Amino acid sequence: MKFTSKILAGLAAGAVALTAGVASAQETVTLRMGTWLPPQHHMIATTLKDWIASVDEASNGRIQIKVDPAPIGGPPAQYDLVRAGASDLVYHVAAYTPGPFEILRAIELPFLSTSAEAGSQAAWDWYTRNIGFGEELEDVKVITLFVHGPGAIHTKKPIATLEDLADVKLRVGGGGVRMSEALGAIPVAMPASQAYEAISKGVADGAMFPYESIKGFRLGELVDYHLSIPGGLYTTPFVIMMNQAKYDAMPADLQAALDEAGGINGAKLLGRGWDAADAAGLQVAIDGGGVVTTLSDAELARWSEQISFMEDDWIGRANARGLDGAALLEDLKATFSKYNN
Repeated sequence: MKFTSKILAGLAAGAVALTAGVASAQETVTLRMGTWLPPQHHMIATTLKDWIASVDEASNGRIQIKVDPAPIGGPPAQYDLVRAGASDLVYHVAAYTPGPFEILRAIELPFLSTSAEAGSQAAWDWYTRNIGFGEELEDVKVITLFVHGPGAIHTKKPIATLEDLADVKLRVGGGGVRMSEALGAIPVAMPASQAYEAISKGVADGAMFPYESIKGFRLGELVDYHLSIPGGLYTTPFVIMMNQAKYDAMPADLQAALDEAGGINGAKLLGRGWDAADAAGLQVAIDGGGVVTTLSDAELARWSEQISFMEDDWIGRANARGLDGAALLEDLKATFSKYNN
């Protein structure tokens, strides 16, 4: 009788364990994603939604990502918010917290990328192959890495030469201060979300941005002249990062689903969305009577010479961390060239 009771108890325990396993396999996880962008910006209106849909598909609907309806912190705070667990996921601009991400910020160097889709794949490929996320991003889980489209200049007056740019007050991100100074402009450093107010109040005369800003940050209401620079004057890397403990607590199959929707697949999807937003912003500029021009080859050579120090500076920072900066930069250019073609 005791033997039978033990068998029955064992069977019951096994049934409980089996039921728990099935429940775990069907577990649904809800993730809160922080943001800092206005609702009309394409990242909120369309591009992030498309990526979230890809996560939903990869997980068979078992990962639900909910974007916060309002920011709980400004753009530079996103990294700290996700590390602390105040947000499960964030969309972070590396240039807003430059100290920890000096190697990643090689991707900001000028004239690298012909499109966001190409640049995003190149950025993921180069960084994961050469650096990896244990070097600078070890305290968060990186889901994907991507970039915006080629950086342009949008101003109240026409710009065609270095002389035209002299003393023009330009809104720039963290990586654009020394560049704009070297080109003769006056940098006005601030997060992208503050650009409209700065230009409307005369604090800035224009901004360095990809074309999506004409619509996404409503700059088309304030500036009439738009200068495209072949390869982009700069390219900003963005990271979708997750709280490491939250990721570790998810079932293994959901981790795999999130990894599948992230990585180079996520980079390509998000980059493609940015290209669509750039095209829409350019069309808004044209429809609004804006003047769109492209920097001439002769001027491009002059501008390149003025800011060539940026590559040497980055090589020095990489070398100081025990890396071969020159070799990494050569590989960076080759990787972007591969995806640009």
